[in-house]
Amino acid sequence: MWSAMSTYVLLVLCVAFFAVNSLMIGWLLNFMASQEAMPVGMEDVWTTASAGATDGMLIVGILGVMVMTSEYSSQSIITSLTVNPRRAMFMNAKALVLAAVTFLASFVGVLVAWGCAWLMLHGAISTGTQAMPAALPWVTLLGVPVAMALTAVMAMGFGAMLRSTVGGVLCVVGLFTLLPSILQLAQLLGDRFAWIVSVNNCLPSRALESFIGAGASSFSNSMGAVMTVGGSTQPFQPTWGWAGVILLAWAVAVYAAGVAVTARRDVK
Repeated sequence: MWSAMSTYVLLVLCVAFFAVNSLMIGWLLNFMASQEAMPVGMEDVWTTASAGATDGMLIVGILGVMVMTSEYSSQSIITSLTVNPRRAMFMNAKALVLAAVTFLASFVGVLVAWGCAWLMLHGAISTGTQAMPAALPWVTLLGVPVAMALTAVMAMGFGAMLRSTVGGVLCVVGLFTLLPSILQLAQLLGDRFAWIVSVNNCLPSRALESFIGAGASSFSNSMGAVMTVGGSTQPFQPTWGWAGVILLAWAVAVYAAGVAVTARRDVK
């Protein structure tokens, strides 16, 4: 990991995306509060700090893919598996290091983002914290970095299965951004296609959006909330707790598939 410049670039981008998203949404909320269009509460500070998670998900996903595919592009996989032929142990060691590094980088990103959110919003806070879920600060500070670590490990599974940086990145981009956008259009087709919308809400990026909100009803969180069309809402929207379980299930399933493929397929 540390011998590749891409690792440093992606980790810096991860922190930067958290900060930039926090500044942008914080400025928007501050502007709306100044126009008396809406009240701002402490819950908005926390949800603003975690607003960059959806962009960070893509960044750490690319990092997860490259951590695995760089072994094949440089042919160092042969040396690695010669030194340690126990492939499951080899994969688990890489996943552990990847998860730890991603967690720490995301934690730093969230702290920086919280500082940016407080800088932009502390003068505009006009409501109490009674409506703020008790779990929201913990989900923001610890849950978001854990979700980023799970995302990176999931992407590593894609890299292990495809052994191609391009293929793995396309899977990450397709699953995290393109597929949810396409399936979201099914909501415009009426109730007959409600099951497609339910599937969409169980995709990793949608599960992440539900999870980081922790049930808060703040404006910044509502950007990723359920969209209503024609008076009909999406038929299935998991609670933030179940959304976290769904994201965990995705990570476990994809990573397990990657380990299985690595254990059974010839290195070349």
